[in-house]
Amino acid sequence: MPSLRSLVKDEDPHGITDSFLYGVSLNKIGYPVEGTENLYIMPSGTDPLIDEEILRSARWTKLAADFGDAGGLLLLVAPSDARGLGDLIERVDGAVLVKDANLPAAPSALILARVASPTPTLKIPLHRIAERAASWKITERAATWKQHRWFYPAVGLIVFVLIASLGLALMLARVGRSARLPAPVPVAAKPVPPPTPPPPRPAPETLHVAPPANVNDSASAAAFTVEMLVANTAEGANLFVRKNGAALPAAAVSPVPIDPELSTWYKVTAGAYTRKYQADSLLFALRKSGVLTDSAGSVTTTPLALVIDSVPSQGGIVDALHAAVEKYTTRGLSVYALMQEDGGALIYAGAFARADQSAGLVRTLRGAGLNPVLVYRTGRAP
Repeated sequence: MPSLRSLVKDEDPHGITDSFLYGVSLNKIGYPVEGTENLYIMPSGTDPLIDEEILRSARWTKLAADFGDAGGLLLLVAPSDARGLGDLIERVDGAVLVKDANLPAAPSALILARVASPTPTLKIPLHRIAERAASWKITERAATWKQHRWFYPAVGLIVFVLIASLGLALMLARVGRSARLPAPVPVAAKPVPPPTPPPPRPAPETLHVAPPANVNDSASAAAFTVEMLVANTAEGANLFVRKNGAALPAAAVSPVPIDPELSTWYKVTAGAYTRKYQADSLLFALRKSGVLTDSAGSVTTTPLALVIDSVPSQGGIVDALHAAVEKYTTRGLSVYALMQEDGGALIYAGAFARADQSAGLVRTLRGAGLNPVLVYRTGRAP
């Protein structure tokens, strides 16, 4: 409407079409009316024709609710024959008819009030109307103005009638709805049942491990070793061995439970000695070579291991040992060989301080089709 458009001082303001079609923020299309507090105009926009798609948009429901929550009044001005007007009216509180006796575009729409013609009550100063609303925003749409040229001189008065009538109708409608609401019936709170305790955690699966098969060798066991790393994954432990394998005699990766819940960590050890000073010498060499830092590593005792294979005494025993160890490492098993007094060798897996610590590795090796036997480990690194 030219009269509404004249209240906007911007030369080419954005409006509703720019917001709905191009994402312009509503905060940027509301233009304050000079001399009137809390009254804003939202024009049609750079495209003056608001098409049916915009009128039918579900976005109007949220916009109307936001205005209501803020204590404001959203007033949309549109011709009575606009296509999509029925959907628009359903998304707001209703419609106020100005001059028209009916709505051909929305015959079943909720009509809040009918204004037949301008009345003297519209001569109330505009600033007094603004005091009654926290925030008003008025939109316009260009339409078939040539059919209504006689209406232009009175358009300003009609806008005032529209605002006053719609505000009164909304207030009466809300009061009526509140009056029809039944009084709340007190409802006794349902007792809250006590929380259900979680089911008891099953006891960790245990595996019986037979005592060492060679008890007579306990005094001569190669018990002393250097503990270099405790990793929380087998991959981390095996990576350390592969990276430093050439400097690690009799390197063993041993899965060991470290708490009552049997969480498993993987200890990496090297060396198998009958005297502590021998393990001390290995620890010194590993630190000096940079395999371990100056403060890393410690000498400990792990007299037990799982024997999984043997290599008889023969010419070229070293090559035979390498072939035997590689046979298992290619299957992802960490093993090592110790030479025996008869010239042969035993293939071991793991290194443990107690028999029960070997249960996890026993289970793994049996799953690989092997028959491990817990023994006091004997022999020396080749």
